Amino acid sequence: MTEFEKIIYNAFLETTKKINNKPVRYRKDFTKFESGENYIYIHKLSAFFLKYNHINMKDFFEAPYFVYDENYFDLKFYCSHKAIKTYTLYNDNYLLNNPDNDRTLQKMQESVKFIYNYCKEKNIDIKHYLEYKECEFNSFLKHIKNRDINIFILFSFQNFEKIINSLDSEIKNMYSSNLSKLNYIRTKYYSSSKAKKIINNFKNYVER
Repeated sequence: MTEFEKIIYNAFLETTKKINNKPVRYRKDFTKFESGENYIYIHKLSAFFLKYNHINMKDFFEAPYFVYDENYFDLKFYCSHKAIKTYTLYNDNYLLNNPDNDRTLQKMQESVKFIYNYCKEKNIDIKHYLEYKECEFNSFLKHIKNRDINIFILFSFQNFEKIINSLDSEIKNMYSSNLSKLNYIRTKYYSSSKAKKIINNFKNYVER
């Protein structure tokens, strides 16, 4: 059993416990794990996460608990097409529909850190983040596609809507269908309270 497979199992275990407010006891001894019924699912998940390394493992395991009203999902579920669809629903529907939800607010805070670290790594002024390109298209589009950032936080930049509106529809849909729902997302942002505060605080930092 590989170290990565052990990490996957303990990430799954952590989610099932924490989501139900139970103490977590991480598995340390995997001596006989490969002979058990769950190993085949962990092995499949390992191949999946290695192939699609942009997927956030923690979010992948947590997603169904927020999308569906159930208190347990087994490893077999996470190897299904429904699990992948659920991950998309979580990011593109649940988080966008609930800007003041604790999970969305956490994602926004993580987005701020990601943008800050990215700009520091690329040695660019943070106010020019949306304009920066590593290849043909603006880098932030890839960051949205990879779920590195939450789209709400981009309202912190004055030129966000201007840049999005200048993009071809096919390009927007290629990176995220949410980029074509800007009016809806803006309405959610304006009607929020906690999310708006995070956005405005970051906006002040960007514009200083």
